[in-house]
Amino acid sequence: MTTFLIIAAVMTAIAVAAVSVPLLKDRGNRAIAALVAVLVIGGAGGLYKLWSTWNWSAPQTQSTVPMSPQIAAMIAKLEKHLRDHPGDLTGWLMLGRSYVATGRLDDAILAFDRALTLSHGKSLRATIGYGEALSLQAGGEITPQAAQLFEQAVTMAPTNPKALLYGGFAAAVRGDDALARSRWQALIAMNPPAPVVRLLNARIAELGPAPPAPPSAAASPSTGASAAVRIRLTISPALKKRLHGATALFVFAQVPGGNGPPLAVKRLTTAAIGTRVELSSSDSMVPGRALAVGEHVVLTARVSFNGQPLPAAGDLYGEQNYDVLKPAGEANLVIDHIEH
Repeated sequence: MTTFLIIAAVMTAIAVAAVSVPLLKDRGNRAIAALVAVLVIGGAGGLYKLWSTWNWSAPQTQSTVPMSPQIAAMIAKLEKHLRDHPGDLTGWLMLGRSYVATGRLDDAILAFDRALTLSHGKSLRATIGYGEALSLQAGGEITPQAAQLFEQAVTMAPTNPKALLYGGFAAAVRGDDALARSRWQALIAMNPPAPVVRLLNARIAELGPAPPAPPSAAASPSTGASAAVRIRLTISPALKKRLHGATALFVFAQVPGGNGPPLAVKRLTTAAIGTRVELSSSDSMVPGRALAVGEHVVLTARVSFNGQPLPAAGDLYGEQNYDVLKPAGEANLVIDHIEH
């Protein structure tokens, strides 16, 4: 499964770089961030080359990728830090990623397992990292345990790019081509790096032609017809005090349980609170997957202070169950919860 390995290298470099920038702003985490930066700058290109040319059919050994003394010293420093502070979740995540980058996959699995335990199973990064390490250890194959972790990641964050990526591989391995195609198409719609798009398009092509579209609205007037819902957005007075200026606001409709990408999603700002927002087929992330009459969905409005659609501590959100009973309906949605 060379495609998995190549895409893993690209996505990993992007994700780690994204993590290192905020850490550099935190004086207490600068040693960890420095390690991440060195791994990204000094190792991403080499790992991409290694993972795209390695003979994965050869017997696997636990040898490590050659690394500079500087990187080895930084990893040792992080290991010592965690011996002194074993409850540092961020440290375990960084150590797991460092082990992956240097080929110490057995150690990476232990580090991510520790991080997942510390988070009580709620850390998305630990869940995905654990699954990545297991798959890389297996030569790029999705093991049953890795597949379970990737499915958990999709449930935790249905719009997370890496969750969609690896969740697609997990679906393909068990023969659910439709779900694999849906997840990868949702990822492509997020405009990932060009190498990822090319490789995903190749994998989608390998799945074969897409199944025929469901009957049109004319053939099935009561259910399956395209639908739209107008949502009146409000916020509780207590939470309104937390808003300062225009902040990112995501409004989306999703199948209960988070199986797959949202059926429709809009990215707005908090200026839209107090108005009506319409979700329709034009807001679909994946062609052929949209709001339809007869569906039961969960409507969500999320104020994201970091500008990302993924849940983060401190976000403000509201949810409401909604039955799509007619082509055009209305709903009231109140933002009245704080993400913890």
